Amino acid sequence: MNIDLIFSLMLLVVFSLSILGFYYINRTRRQNQLLLKRNISLLREEKIIAAVEPNRTKKRRKLLRRIKSNNELNDKQILSEAQKSKLSAGEILLANRINSFSR
Repeated sequence: MNIDLIFSLMLLVVFSLSILGFYYINRTRRQNQLLLKRNISLLREEKIIAAVEPNRTKKRRKLLRRIKSNNELNDKQILSEAQKSKLSAGEILLANRINSFSR
């Protein structure tokens, strides 16, 4: 009798936890879908809200002045410059390309 009671209580706990888990998963999935739909509508209206980090903006402006304007930057120079300024290598390449077009 005691084992049957323990088994039925465990079964009840497992069942209730599974129901709560499914509810939580569906709720988060629904919130993600709504957020995705909102972002898509903002993209269509061209009203994207971009987070601007003033710290990185200063680094990017200095980078445009500091980067060499020639197209002969090799991979080691790009990676070392990216590590120094804590920016991505793509931003270094973009700054190089902008400087090459502006001169």
